[in-house]
Amino acid sequence: MNLFKAELRRLARRRLSLIFGIIAAAGVLVLAGVFWFTSSKGPTEEALAEAQAEADRMNDENFEYEQCIEDEAYLDQPDYEWVESDPYYEGMTREEVCADVFGVWTAEDLIWTYTFDFAEESPLLLIGVAIIAGLVMMMLASSAIGAEWSSGGMANLLLWHPNRMRVWGAKLGAAAAVCAAAVLALMLLAFGLLYVAGAARGDVSGLDAAWWDENLPKFARAALLSVGMTVLGASLAMLGRHTAISGGIIAGYLIVGDMLVRIAALALQMPFSERLSLYTWVTAWIDGRTELYDWTDLYADNAEVMVITASEAGVLLGGIVLGFAALATWAFQRRDVS
Repeated sequence: MNLFKAELRRLARRRLSLIFGIIAAAGVLVLAGVFWFTSSKGPTEEALAEAQAEADRMNDENFEYEQCIEDEAYLDQPDYEWVESDPYYEGMTREEVCADVFGVWTAEDLIWTYTFDFAEESPLLLIGVAIIAGLVMMMLASSAIGAEWSSGGMANLLLWHPNRMRVWGAKLGAAAAVCAAAVLALMLLAFGLLYVAGAARGDVSGLDAAWWDENLPKFARAALLSVGMTVLGASLAMLGRHTAISGGIIAGYLIVGDMLVRIAALALQMPFSERLSLYTWVTAWIDGRTELYDWTDLYADNAEVMVITASEAGVLLGGIVLGFAALATWAFQRRDVS
């Protein structure tokens, strides 16, 4: 029996996988629906006409603006001497200066519409989809390992396949493959639905070669991060031989651990304290680089700058994942199954 194929089938047929898959797909559909119903290509002509009429009425009551337009010496009053010396107003016509100083209402000031800009907003949304998919797959992978230990399935499997490294390798490989497929499918689904929403109700211009060159590496790194999260979840479950242990460690760090690390770094007045947070390294990995600033020297003219590149972040994050995977491998190889 091919262990890898058997593990793929087991992961795909689990009820929890089906439930999480439906929830993830529904979440993407809801996300696209939110932008579909909140976005528009702009106000209608009727709405603009009504807003302009209201703006004209309000401008008619703006007596200072009218006096500024009619009296060329109006801005020479002591209260407005600053206008002449302000370089901001250089090159403006008198009407423009009066409008800026006393405020002139336009239709755009009274009517607000939101237009979904696909090129500007979709990268962050797609990266978020990849990371959330990684969290879901992390839970599924740890659940699959933990369930086998709790039910005795792992001990039974080793009776038929005593080579533990082959068993563990098949399980890790299957979890990583399922994660990669799930993340790719969800990102493609999100991209398609958001593009449809943008084409129908927003703006989809700007998807040129420069946009793809900038964002494709970010999408790839986000997907790879999700695979690493899956391997980490499976490794923690293998170490603890229980799903709750893996989930507890991950949730504990995300909720409490990172906050405690930040507080400790601030208390010690450590320069670049943000580098102790995994969130900083995750950001650097996805964005390609991040800059940290140190203002501990209050008398310095400029803050010291620390740059974290994607390569450095990848080494750290990859080392963490591989470290826990190695520990899980050692524990699985050495410890008694019973």
